Amino acid sequence: MNCLSHKSGVTLLALGLLTQVGCASMNHTEAGAAHGAGIGAITGAIIGNHSGNAGAGALIGAATGGLAGSLIGNAEDAREERDVAIAQANHERMARAAIHNNDVLQMTHSGVSDSVIMGAIRSRGGAFDLSPQTIIALKQQGLSDPLIEFMQQHNYVSSTQPVVVQQAPTVVSSPSVVFVRPRPRPRYVRPRYGMHGHFHF
Repeated sequence: MNCLSHKSGVTLLALGLLTQVGCASMNHTEAGAAHGAGIGAITGAIIGNHSGNAGAGALIGAATGGLAGSLIGNAEDAREERDVAIAQANHERMARAAIHNNDVLQMTHSGVSDSVIMGAIRSRGGAFDLSPQTIIALKQQGLSDPLIEFMQQHNYVSSTQPVVVQQAPTVVSSPSVVFVRPRPRPRYVRPRYGMHGHFHF
């Protein structure tokens, strides 16, 4: 193995190890850069091998692939962050608009029918405290059993435990490292015994 092929082999091995270490904890930007560099190095080494510059091709391919992978991964990270922010904002909006125990009691004491109260809960959502003690208190305040059951069925937003939307961990699988051995150069063999010279591969 000549010096050039040795350098390209070491480069590919190092890049392959980089893509293997810590991929489970990487975000999309980091993982994209690592995988892009690895794939770019392999592709660059293959292309550069044809011109006798496998090492240089691997380095150029790694830089180009790493940049492209980083840009793609960054866009994916931004999309996921946006989705998480939208989901959290929607939850907070629903929590602010939701009907609570006091709202139901006020409507009941004002003579609003159960069907109208149920319609309001259905349209705005509910954030009710429905512990056993609270259900007893609601019953004593004049709420009907069908209305309490409806509140249990439509308690979308918990008033005691806010929902926090979290991003799922990203698991990225790494490509295996491929070592490309350059094709040997032809060498000229001097003629012996009056025969014409020829090339050996």
